[in-house]
Order: sequence, then structure tokens, then C-alpha cells
Amino acid sequence: DKWSITPGLRLEYIDHERANRLTGASGRNRFTELIPALGATYNPAENVTFFTGVHKGFTPPRTEDVIANNGTSVEVDAEESVNFEFGVRAAPRLGASVQATFFRNDFSNQVLVGSIAGGNTPLATGKTLYQGFELETRLDFASLFDNSPDIYLQAALTWLPTAKIKSPFIEVVSGAPLAGANEGNRLPYAPKSQATLTLGFAHPDDWSAQLETVYVSEQFSDFANTTTAAANGNGQAGIIDAYTIFNAALNYQLRAQGLSMFATVKNIADKDYIVDRTRGIQTAMPRLIQIGAKYEF
Repeated sequence: DKWSITPGLRLEYIDHERANRLTGASGRNRFTELIPALGATYNPAENVTFFTGVHKGFTPPRTEDVIANNGTSVEVDAEESVNFEFGVRAAPRLGASVQATFFRNDFSNQVLVGSIAGGNTPLATGKTLYQGFELETRLDFASLFDNSPDIYLQAALTWLPTAKIKSPFIEVVSGAPLAGANEGNRLPYAPKSQATLTLGFAHPDDWSAQLETVYVSEQFSDFANTTTAAANGNGQAGIIDAYTIFNAALNYQLRAQGLSMFATVKNIADKDYIVDRTRGIQTAMPRLIQIGAKYEF
């Protein structure tokens, strides 16, 4: 059939409980929610599929957010959203595939980190909207061209032009508006673009290798969209610059012996860059080399 429609309904029950063994204090919090969903696909041709879906998003707060160290329960509403996507998957020829998706995540309540100085529950809640596109494509040269080695090229791109505050955020502890979290501001830690490009070689019998390039565009680190960090500040505000890193992996298998070996290198150039400012400047993981083996019997 060309059309396929899939409805769904899920009942989710969450029971949070936390106890402090040193003080004997404990607390408990419960959430119950019905989560509906509806999806559909359409196949106008054998190698083309259109798909769409809409579902309710529900994420309860973490245990440590709703139950303080002294056992008292803090009123933190669960995250709720309406999530929609529409896209197409196609394989124009053997060895080539592409998928493009439009997505929209509309939060009636999102829980985000407000001010670390806020106490045991440094949280704030508000209405937000995320909207953008995702594109994925892969080329397998052995299938595309005769007598070509088993080389593949894979790319993934996320473009997020909209990541905005729809209503001022409110601090959970004090109930006061969160400073700088104004309507229309871009949300922190929401880069406009992210891209991954992978070049790989996959031998059908013994080994495979890949080189990966990861790019993340600049992003704000605070709700006020501060662009320049204070000279003698705490490091919690300011732009997080765009960065590009390179990773590599090598795998080798001795199938008859049930042995496989691997080696990976992350952040090959040992690039130093900022990844987080929530608690002050946190830099990225330095170059990491891992070598290992797995034996199956």
C-alpha cells in the first residue's frame, strides 16, 4: 500500500524517590501522563517515502531537581511539548540515499538551567520554540561505480534557524522572572548549524576505517544572549565560538578466531575550545586515544 497511518497512545507513570542516608531525609514525587501520537507514510514510488508525524512530548524533571537534599519536594512541572516532523527519504540510484526532514518542537513548558547561584534547584521554566531542518545523505562508491573500492561518504546537517523564548522564564525557587530571559531571545546552547562529514572504507571481510569531521557553529551561553564575556567575570556569559574537530577509527576482525580489535582517536588535532559556561568555562576533552580488543567464544 502507498499509505500507512500509525496512531499511538501511551500511559506513562513516573515515581521519583530520593533518600539521604546521612540525614535520614527522604522525598517522593509522582507523575502520570497520557501521551498520544500519530504517524503516516506515503510511497509514491518504490525508492521514495514521504513521512510525517505529530506527538506529545513529556519529560518529567530529574529526581535531584524535584527532591532537595533535605528531603523536601520542590514543585517543578514536567516538560510538555507538541512535536511535528515532515520529511522524505529517497534512493535515486543504487548506492545513493538522502533524507530531508523539517521539524518543529513547541514547548508549553521547558525546564532549563537558570542561575547556578539559585540554590539546590537552579532551574527556570518557560515556553520555547525550536524549528529547523535536518539533511542526511550517503554515497557508497562500490555500488555507484563498477570496480570501485568499498569507500563511502556520509554527511549529516542540522540547521536550526529558530530556537527562541516564547514567554519569559520564571525561576523555580524564587518565582521571579529570570534576568535576561526575554521573549524573542535565542535559547542558550542552541547552535544554528551542526554538521558531520564521514569518509570511510569498509572491507567486506577484515577491516574498516573512517575519518570524521564535526562542525558546530557559535552559540549563546546565557538567556540574555550576551556576546562578550566580562573581563573579570565568572565565565558564565559570552559567546561560545564555533569549532571543528576531527575523529578517526580503525577496526580489524579475525572472524575465524572470534577476535576483533579497534583503535579510535577523538579530537585528533588536540583542539582546545569551550563547550560549556554553565558553571564557568569548561573546555573540551583533549585528544583521546583508545585501543582495545573483543573476543567472542
